Amino acid sequence: MGIESFPEIENFQKLPREVIIKGAGTQFREGEGAELRGIVINNVGHSIKNVRAHLVIFDKNRVPLLGVSAPTEPDRLPQGGIANFYFQLKDQKQEIKDYFLHANWSFDETS
Repeated sequence: MGIESFPEIENFQKLPREVIIKGAGTQFREGEGAELRGIVINNVGHSIKNVRAHLVIFDKNRVPLLGVSAPTEPDRLPQGGIANFYFQLKDQKQEIKDYFLHANWSFDETS
């Protein structure tokens, strides 16, 4: 499901039954490196916890250059909850263009 589908989505019933992760924007500043922000949406039908965003950056030949992860804020999400994540990569010498995002999580049995 591409980001272009989001303006057409009117409610969570139209979203796939999964944890959805989307990169919202990248930025590069000389001396500060590159950054990537995004969101995670819980649509699995159950509360989740320990949510982490994983980022893999590829080079021009689609060979993985770097893999990092970061916790989301918040790291617990009820059904329909939205969290954000932020990566700042000071050693990155250019804007992040070709990347893959994945979310890890576990079910929250306390609720």
